[in-house]
Amino acid sequence: MKGVGKFTSAASGILVMGIAGGAVIPLLYGQLAHATNSHQAYWIALPCYLYILYYAVAGHKVRKKTNA
Repeated sequence: MKGVGKFTSAASGILVMGIAGGAVIPLLYGQLAHATNSHQAYWIALPCYLYILYYAVAGHKVRKKTNA
């Protein structure tokens, strides 16, 4: 949370949504795996994994320019 300044409340909200998503996505995966098969159910998690990959490669470098 260091360095977010006036966006502390928004950043903390995103952090909480990430934790909640970590609790909800496996439940959705389980329901879909039970209804179809586990190969089809991985489509639920794929966007999450792609975002993690993006953040690991380039997303952590994105910063808003400040007026100096």
